[in-house]
Amino acid sequence: MFESISLFSKPKTSRLSVELDQLSKLYLNPLSNQKIKKAVSFADKAHEGQFRKSGEPFLIHPINVGLILASLKMDADTIIAGLLHDVVEDCEISLKTVKKEFGNNVAKLVDGMTKLLQLDDKLKDQSQAEYFQKMALATAEDVRVVIIKLADRLHNLQTIEHLPRDKQIKKAKETLELYAPLAHQIGMHKMATDLEDHSFKTIHPFRHKLIEQALKKNELNRKTLISKVKKTLRAKFKKNKLLADTKGRRKRIYSIYQKMKSKHKSFRDIYDVFAFRVTVEKVEECYKTLGIIHNVFSPISGKFKDYIAVPKMNGYQALHTVVMTFDGVPMEVQIQTSAMETFANYGIASHGLYKTKVNDDQVKAKSRQLVQRLTDMSKRSSSSLEFLESLKTDMKGKEVYVFSPNGRIFSLKQGSTSIDYAYAVHSSLGNYCLSCEIDKKLSPLSTALKSGQTVEIIKSKKKTVNAAWLNFVVTSKAITEIKKELRKVKISDARVLGKDLLEDSLHDAGMELSEYPNEQLKGVFNLLGVRSLNQLLVDIGSGRKRSNVVSQSFAEGLRGFSSSKVVAAELKIGSSEKYGAIKFPECCYPVHGDPCLAVHNELGITIHRANCENLKGFLNTPGRCSNINWEKNDDSEYLAALTMNLVNEPGALADVSKIISNNESNIQSVLTKTLDENFIELTLKILVRDIDHLNTINSKLIKNKTVTNIERKLT
Repeated sequence: MFESISLFSKPKTSRLSVELDQLSKLYLNPLSNQKIKKAVSFADKAHEGQFRKSGEPFLIHPINVGLILASLKMDADTIIAGLLHDVVEDCEISLKTVKKEFGNNVAKLVDGMTKLLQLDDKLKDQSQAEYFQKMALATAEDVRVVIIKLADRLHNLQTIEHLPRDKQIKKAKETLELYAPLAHQIGMHKMATDLEDHSFKTIHPFRHKLIEQALKKNELNRKTLISKVKKTLRAKFKKNKLLADTKGRRKRIYSIYQKMKSKHKSFRDIYDVFAFRVTVEKVEECYKTLGIIHNVFSPISGKFKDYIAVPKMNGYQALHTVVMTFDGVPMEVQIQTSAMETFANYGIASHGLYKTKVNDDQVKAKSRQLVQRLTDMSKRSSSSLEFLESLKTDMKGKEVYVFSPNGRIFSLKQGSTSIDYAYAVHSSLGNYCLSCEIDKKLSPLSTALKSGQTVEIIKSKKKTVNAAWLNFVVTSKAITEIKKELRKVKISDARVLGKDLLEDSLHDAGMELSEYPNEQLKGVFNLLGVRSLNQLLVDIGSGRKRSNVVSQSFAEGLRGFSSSKVVAAELKIGSSEKYGAIKFPECCYPVHGDPCLAVHNELGITIHRANCENLKGFLNTPGRCSNINWEKNDDSEYLAALTMNLVNEPGALADVSKIISNNESNIQSVLTKTLDENFIELTLKILVRDIDHLNTINSKLIKNKTVTNIERKLT
């Protein structure tokens, strides 16, 4: 995109001023152009005597920023603010003067840039995260501030060779970690890819050169192939009376490098380095175009993506397919409407484009969604570091598409589980998630979802959030919402749960926590940055640390110490109230004395009856389940569910209630269902001390003349 701004190695400021004037005249009115000329003169005077590291006048930088903004067809105020973005910070010019000369809008934009520039030298650890969060949240106030900052960073990268090598690498890494992801988040694909390519070239110049040489070596073959494909497709489009613009291109160098790196392949093994973009006017024409292309060239199985029906998280829409062209060369094809193409290239900046056929309302709606995503992400995060990590998490990997029971499509990060899906639907659904059905089959909550699956969440009546979920969720929303809920957990409950989770993770690794006294654990504490075992357990139970990650640090921290005994994989439970963080779920209603197993790393520590459907998938997995040893405790109470058939006659329900009350139990809930005119079905949830207490109540109930059948409810 920005390569069209043809700059010389040391261009004169006058030449750049003329170029900016010509570019802005293409879409701005004469009055706006006069204001831009005035801003150039103002910046020239303000920066007089200032020079860049290259020895060139400093004015070259702001004019180039203005050129980049003009190439985005930004409004006059944004271009002027780009020209003046350094005058308050680097020159003796007040914001009041800027406001007087160029108006309130320009002054606000310059002030926003000044505040970001004042933080620019503090990009270290927490400060880096704080800076990035401020920059992301600036989009909510005025997205143009961030667009100016991205243009500023892009031109600095284009002329980065004049900085010392260590500063070059530092700036380039910052760009890959912060600026490019933000550009992707706000949908500015062209800006993001330019930032990535320049950063990659700076960090790895030799690798960049090798890939570039390999591409140039095949340049003639590429041009011949693209010309042949283009000619064939144009003929087919014309025959089908389809007006379509067809362009062939080679993929970006950084994109090719990323594919080589992720797939561990050399350049000669990466075949799809060419891509085609077909642009049409209407959405239905996209699908018609796809059909024509698949009739001409054979599609490669599994490579079709419909981002029109299910847009990417940043609003990107297109049809993607990979086809086998002439001589067996694969080629990626992207099919979009002109509005989709504009938004894909410019993202949030699209609303500033003039004289295009873009639906302005559609673009503004998408822009609002992108800004809202960043704002919501910031509100969910407890710190700037968590916000930064959330953003990086969302940018990694591909996506999967799953269905809700009513047919709604959800786009999730690859590797997402039912917990991620639940939080994507609504935070309350995630917080109350008990179990799930995937394609109508009960499945573990940690199961990675695949595209096309239908997911249904079974809710509990109380919150079920557990620190163990952090071991397998992958989306930023799920991670931050879980941590948010865990911060509300009592310290005592967190400590007990943390101990159970850590012991389970250590058991999976062949270690036992009880084998090592506190003195031997000091190395582990130092490694993990905690003062004591108590703090470590609370951190795990409250979600600040993950038990599976902590267990990996034990081997290194305990190096040189040997274990002394073996502990059986058994959990002792004396009361349902003993562990506030242990769950007795409503999927099978376990009570004291039932044959049960404790499931670990699924719902944290969750007790299930031996015949519970939710145990499937765990029984053959070492370290995931432990036996239950019930210890006697007369004060404990457990919820049990009974389903019975009653004769439909007056007083039947009263008789049942009386029997339960006389046997020292309380009814928690009652549901009735008419089977026919003679019988009703009654579902009760009652509190019992143990299995013997429950059996006593059952035997008394079955002896009543109105009760014809009674069963203990499993789900």
